[in-house]
Amino acid sequence: MKKLFSFLFLLILISCTKEVPEAEKNISKSVEENQVREVVDKFYSAYNNNDIETAVSFCDNDYKGIAAEADDIAGPSMLEDELYNFRKQYPEGKWEVVIEEVSVQNNLAYVITQGSFMIPDPVEGGTAPQYSERCLRILRHIKNEGWKIYRAFSIPMFSYD
Repeated sequence: MKKLFSFLFLLILISCTKEVPEAEKNISKSVEENQVREVVDKFYSAYNNNDIETAVSFCDNDYKGIAAEADDIAGPSMLEDELYNFRKQYPEGKWEVVIEEVSVQNNLAYVITQGSFMIPDPVEGGTAPQYSERCLRILRHIKNEGWKIYRAFSIPMFSYD
């Protein structure tokens, strides 16, 4: 009798274990990738609209930024100071960014971007790049807060400074 109950229990346990179909995994991953893209887009949009506080709100409390030939940035307050200084130096500058790749795995995601910081060009009339970079951003998902930019690693492609 014990063998019968053990067998039935095992059968019920196996039948209740549902493996998520690959299609459902892909849909879930696409939704998360879109959420990650949205965070990066909103970060740059906020900066371009002179809303530094909102831009920084998309960053994790443990944010760290590393850029070649620049001081490392640790924490949202240091990032906020850096963005205000950049805005002061180039008040009319705007970022133009293309997201090249997004990958999500569990509670971490990475985003590779290519961007240029565009400033008004009085000679040509229009805008010209002041600085261009490729950047790897790592985002992490925080329960009840969503995706936040956790790390940023930037490499200049060219600069006029």
